[in-house]
Amino acid sequence: MRKFFTIIFILAITAALCDDVATLVYPPFKHTWGIHKGTEAKLDLLLGNATDFANPQGLAVARLKVLEDPKSDKDDDEITAYGVNSGRDQIIYNTSMYNLAIFGSSGSGKNQFKNPRGIAADPSGDVFVCDAGNKRVVHLFNDGKKLKWVDAFGTDILEEPHAVALTEADTIFVTDFKRGTIELFSYSGKHLRTLEGLVNPTGIAVDHPKMTKTRYGDRVIFAIDGNGSQIRKMTYDGKVIETILIQAMPNSGKLSYIAPDFFDNLWVTDSITCRIHKLDRDLKYITSVGTCGTDDWQFDHPTGIAIWRRFGQVVVAERHSAQYLWIGTDIRDLSARILTNPEGNDIGAIGMFLTDRSYVSINIKRDGKIIRQLSKRRRLMQGENTANWDLKDDAGVRVPPATYDIELKLEPTYSSFTYYDKTVIVKLAVAE
Repeated sequence: MRKFFTIIFILAITAALCDDVATLVYPPFKHTWGIHKGTEAKLDLLLGNATDFANPQGLAVARLKVLEDPKSDKDDDEITAYGVNSGRDQIIYNTSMYNLAIFGSSGSGKNQFKNPRGIAADPSGDVFVCDAGNKRVVHLFNDGKKLKWVDAFGTDILEEPHAVALTEADTIFVTDFKRGTIELFSYSGKHLRTLEGLVNPTGIAVDHPKMTKTRYGDRVIFAIDGNGSQIRKMTYDGKVIETILIQAMPNSGKLSYIAPDFFDNLWVTDSITCRIHKLDRDLKYITSVGTCGTDDWQFDHPTGIAIWRRFGQVVVAERHSAQYLWIGTDIRDLSARILTNPEGNDIGAIGMFLTDRSYVSINIKRDGKIIRQLSKRRRLMQGENTANWDLKDDAGVRVPPATYDIELKLEPTYSSFTYYDKTVIVKLAVAE
């Protein structure tokens, strides 16, 4: 991962990282040398004055099969990333572990773009770009050394293509902002069908049983609709299953792009309030992270977002930089109280809300000493969780009246597992 982001957007050396886990975390120092943020100054370091960040838009990441060593898993996190630098009509991407390259120039011909927006890529090397100003989708191919032009299609149908998603099963989904549609094409550019009924759709993500690095593989589409005001979950024939309005996401402004993780949670950039909202696969709101700014744990009007689903590696495009993070986890709404169970016995009920699947260890302490280990690295699901304590110690004896510390140690999954943890304590008073 250090090698990967040394080349992605040339990231700046930053301050020491926090040991506590959070919903999103920066990779540990040993993986990045403290490098997790790209700046224009660092971009110039590798590319000279060839370009700068100008209206960054869509992002895509893929682990190229042609670069994979089947005899080793040590290179599995070395991902190729593609960023749309829309204001310069070009794609910035990495050609090796240490080098960046630029593809494209302004225009309407071969190897050219006009106001490009979304981008998608697969492990086989296929890359598709929404060339909005030219009303087409551009098909590129990465042979492991450089991007090459393949074809362009859709000019007879598209009016303003905005975002694109792939199933890795020869189907391309393209949102058309002006037409209010999702257009389906094959990889060869053949138009398959039109899904109607949307208004100014932008970001899109899809899932499919043949997709790699995902847990569920449902045949569903997630699309940002209403010019950034809502998200719809749809079937492949356009039937709306769920809808969430932006008002259900606290401190929200306007949704830009969307990326799913391994468990089909959706991570959505909010370019106005500088936040990333997280929803589950049923469009239930989970949490939001970030504030406006250029410091750590802040975002500068984020747009594109991409996730390598297998390891939970997250790339976020900002106005003048890019950030590299890992999916972590966090805890909120922690509580402990005495309840009576159906058998008439008092129990200690410990409630919590987890922002991702987590390993949770729970120790009951009195005067700093552990008197009961309630759980050790128990894997709990994202969302509301409850753990019950029968008010007994490890010997099975009822504890005396006192105030006890209930200590929870939270550890994430994904790549951040074993690198980060968080310990929180809630008190519980046990009476006679």
